[in-house]
Amino acid sequence: MRTVKFLGLALLLAVVVLGTVMVTRTFMLLPAGEAHSVKNATLDDAEVRRIGENLAAAIRYETISHDLNAAPDEAAFKGFHKFLEDTYPNAHKEMEREVVSDYSLMYRWPAAEGVSKKPIALLAHMDVVPVPEYGLKDWKHPPFDGVIDADGVLWGRGALDDKGILISLMEAAERMATSGFTPDRDIYFLFGHDEELGGDMGAVKMAEILKARGVQLAWAMDEGSAMTDGIVPGIKSPVALVSLGEKGSVTLKFSAEDEGGHSSAPKEFTAASLAAKAGATVMDNPYEPILDEHLEEFLFAIAPEQPFINRLMIANLWLTRPLMEAQLSKSPTVAAFMRTTTAFTMMKSGTKTNILPQYGEAIVNYRIHPRDTVESVTERARTLVDDERVTITNLGGGREATSMSDASGEGYKAIVATIADEFGDIPIAPTLTVQGTDARHYDMVADGVYRFMPFVFKPEDLKRIHGTNEAVPIAVIARQVDFFEKLMRRAAGAQH
Repeated sequence: MRTVKFLGLALLLAVVVLGTVMVTRTFMLLPAGEAHSVKNATLDDAEVRRIGENLAAAIRYETISHDLNAAPDEAAFKGFHKFLEDTYPNAHKEMEREVVSDYSLMYRWPAAEGVSKKPIALLAHMDVVPVPEYGLKDWKHPPFDGVIDADGVLWGRGALDDKGILISLMEAAERMATSGFTPDRDIYFLFGHDEELGGDMGAVKMAEILKARGVQLAWAMDEGSAMTDGIVPGIKSPVALVSLGEKGSVTLKFSAEDEGGHSSAPKEFTAASLAAKAGATVMDNPYEPILDEHLEEFLFAIAPEQPFINRLMIANLWLTRPLMEAQLSKSPTVAAFMRTTTAFTMMKSGTKTNILPQYGEAIVNYRIHPRDTVESVTERARTLVDDERVTITNLGGGREATSMSDASGEGYKAIVATIADEFGDIPIAPTLTVQGTDARHYDMVADGVYRFMPFVFKPEDLKRIHGTNEAVPIAVIARQVDFFEKLMRRAAGAQH
């Protein structure tokens, strides 16, 4: 009896100690109190309008990337080049400009003589995705008219992705050049013309040029993540997300052939069923979601904004990790950050309802987490399908995920400090970009590569990127100009 009582007391004591430890760790993640908001900016209306009109003019150049088999529209791209020269004359006096692969632009703003600091690079792209004919009727304003409405909202393809960033960078450079600014390190502006097609002729070539010249960047920054409002679960405040890396991708084709015949006498399989089964097999066996050290960094960064129970879970991952993994992975959006994703996207087979198909194929697209590779994804698919009648083909070779840059690196610190300076005391967290950007091509010539857009995205804004009614308030663009000027002065000014 005494033994039972002793065990009971010991168990109770253990529970008390465990609870005390968990609560103590939770209170180390102090709550943020009231929800933060983005700091208001004092903007000159005339200046906002002028910047907006310049972006509107940029949108009118139809610098569309259609597909890999279609040549760029020379008149549109060359016209855009001339527009930048005419609109930003002082920046062009200070910066050296080089045209790469006929259409991409590489600018170098040289440092004062005798400076040996590593250069930095700010990236953007001038190409935009097409506007489908079937969607034109749903646009409030024609997508390439660059209309600014009575509310100060600019409508047009590229306003968000990515001419808004490009024009903001040029506006900041023009303002700084006019003021007589000379950087204490080289600043590169790297503007690709084919980002929407993978960047092989733009960003890839510019990165190769830098490497051949022995240029090693301290850091580079591109699009890829931003400030979000109402998107991160459990947080009422806007959150600035700075990406440290991005996923890779590969598309696999699962195909099968058979002799065919009449549907009245089928075998136990057809070419269609073999291909479909292979696609369904990999789709039904997704990668396990993992709460790794990078997601852990993100969770700790946003923890003060979370309710107590969430902070309790985050503060005690040593105990709650399996439960947290299960809970987080219930959201497809969050799960995409936790694993390599598998999407069965296309199926092709058959010619007539009563004919057994002689060929069938299933197409599956993977977005590869940095802990996986194109090869490991392909081999895993072969193991899962395990059917010699099915041929697995890698379409296009795929691309590897990037490395993850340092969240304590010089570039990250400069970006974070500038976010706080421009937008106020909002939470800032490192993250992973699940889409592809030009930034990935600069891994080989930069100590750190980061992705951030100084823009507050709300849930309704996300569908505008590559979608219908792409638009941005012109005051937001003016604020981006302020951000980039502050970032460059902080990172490349002897005094900022």
